[in-house]
Amino acid sequence: MKMFFRKKDKTPKNYKIDELSFLTDEAKEAFRVLEITETSQLIGKEGDNFYLDYCVESGDVADKVILYEMRTAVYFANTPKPDEKKLRWWYWKDSNKEKEDMSEDDE
Repeated sequence: MKMFFRKKDKTPKNYKIDELSFLTDEAKEAFRVLEITETSQLIGKEGDNFYLDYCVESGDVADKVILYEMRTAVYFANTPKPDEKKLRWWYWKDSNKEKEDMSEDDE
């Protein structure tokens, strides 16, 4: 008798941006300006590019915290089981991101 096991679904669930409790209202508004309403629109993308697009769209340089929150949202959208500590905007500050990028290069 053959036994079949279902593979675990590794696809992150899709959420509405407005439902993400770790984002501020300002970050949610920035995503709305870019017409991004669901996390599925963030898969395979870079938070930095969303931030640059938002700055162009708004005609001003946005607060860096919005950049960090966009990085957080992209991480969340692309990670099936996100680490709680990585769902805080300060984790994605430039100094922390550089450290993570360097550790990925070592692998």
